[in-house]
Amino acid sequence: MKKLITLIFISHFMIIFAQKNIKMYNERKGDTITFYVDNQEIYPVSLVFNGQPEINNLKKPELFKTIQVIPAKTVKQKVTYFVVTDKNKGWGIKKMPGYQSYMGDITIKNYDTQYVYDLPFGKGKALWIHQGYNGTFSHQNENSLDFIMPEGTEVLAAREGKVIDIVQSNNRSCPTRSCAPFGNYVSILHPDGTIAQYYHLEQNGVQVKLGESVTKGQFIAYSGNTGWSSGPHLHFNVYISSATADKNRITVKTLFKTGHGDKVQYLEEGKSYARGY
Repeated sequence: MKKLITLIFISHFMIIFAQKNIKMYNERKGDTITFYVDNQEIYPVSLVFNGQPEINNLKKPELFKTIQVIPAKTVKQKVTYFVVTDKNKGWGIKKMPGYQSYMGDITIKNYDTQYVYDLPFGKGKALWIHQGYNGTFSHQNENSLDFIMPEGTEVLAAREGKVIDIVQSNNRSCPTRSCAPFGNYVSILHPDGTIAQYYHLEQNGVQVKLGESVTKGQFIAYSGNTGWSSGPHLHFNVYISSATADKNRITVKTLFKTGHGDKVQYLEEGKSYARGY
């Protein structure tokens, strides 16, 4: 009877938890069953479970955490374990909770709010902010910036980090939300856990690779006009991942070095900013 219960559980478990690049599995050693997860992604993944395990004749020596952050490229990260209470009785796991996975660490509370970003374009240029924070066109409740930028302009990394996501195959654009899925972009994970997105890039215009570490000021892509766009521009935002916020992210305001590097300020809609450094 013990063996039958265990086999039924394992089959059900693998169906619930099969997700791309995340593998959940269990191992039994003596009277202990331990659950592990492998994260093949190049970025941390947050798992949010929808409840507690339902168990029979098993005890949980430690609290089951409903939010667990799995580091990048991790093998055999322990999720939880159970120990048989009475060896003379049948035992099993009636139900393991399902979960949702999120890119990045959703538990981040303290990130560098005073970090000073470089403008994402080359020295000698001056560009306008067409739409700023909480803009009326597509930035409602978002701390995002739109730089008016001619197609084919070199986009530079505003901050150092690791390239964790790239889309560059699209060649469509229109001024309505229906074209939102067709935007090309690069996402870069910063050392403090925040993530920057550089959006509306030129088709096949990305100049970096997944997993690459980039330096501040490095040439990363050519700007374009793909996706939900009314004209050529670069959409830039920095966010922390969230399980509850809209689009599963909370965008944050970012300070920039402007002029000849002697000014530090938040950028505003309808103003032009020059890079002399």
